[in-house]
Amino acid sequence: MTTDSDNSASGPGPSYVLANRDYADVAHLENPSVIERILSATRAEAVAYVGNLLQSGLPRYVLAGPKVAFTAMAIEALTDLSKEVSAWRKSGVIPEDFSGRPSGYQTWVELLREIDSNPTDAERLKAMKAMFLAANRINATDGGSIAAYQLFQIAKKLNSGELLLLKAIYGAYREGSFDRANNTPLGVWADGMSGRLKYSLRGLVLRDEPALVAQSLIRPRFISVPGQVDFIGRADEESIAVHEGDTGRLTDLGIRFCENLESYQIGVKNSSQL
Repeated sequence: MTTDSDNSASGPGPSYVLANRDYADVAHLENPSVIERILSATRAEAVAYVGNLLQSGLPRYVLAGPKVAFTAMAIEALTDLSKEVSAWRKSGVIPEDFSGRPSGYQTWVELLREIDSNPTDAERLKAMKAMFLAANRINATDGGSIAAYQLFQIAKKLNSGELLLLKAIYGAYREGSFDRANNTPLGVWADGMSGRLKYSLRGLVLRDEPALVAQSLIRPRFISVPGQVDFIGRADEESIAVHEGDTGRLTDLGIRFCENLESYQIGVKNSSQL
């Protein structure tokens, strides 16, 4: 038997106000009109919507709960991006038709895809938006725009833990809080970074650090120095030295990545104070 609530999910012009009501319509979230109608909802309304859905006790609604929550996060991320892009265009930071530049169009499309498929990693989205901004700045040279697009590709491959570690390394670099002259044991270096990150877990730093090396954002952890045994076949990796040099292990690529991210964050902060 078909109920009125089931019919409301597919009938013309149903209401999708996030309030106490029947939740049969969640089965139709693929419908663009559904997403458009949820756009006006606040975060609190979306949370209440999902909460009521999960408490309904009806299997089909409970199973749809995570899907609604995921969609709500994507909508919020897309709304934030739309506001930022509109502000950048209005203030002349990026051109009106930023998609006219090849890297501009590519970063825009890929950023939308990321939001649609994985809106849960806020740090990665911030990094991608920072590289999108750098690639599309109105005063960016063609070379600078291409470089920013390559950094955008790197941002896509990093998770929040790896990005937070990179920011901690950049913070130490900006402050000059590293050993330029001597080789630092990897474990000591990791302890210093975990302290900056406030979680004091060496293991998390050692877990996230290889990804930054793999993307050429920081120098490799193992170096060849006279009298030092190479890591291959060595049991205690944490005693092997890393050389921080003049940049705290950051490469030129890592420094540019962090500068783009810092510029983006300053812009967001300034906008929020207007």
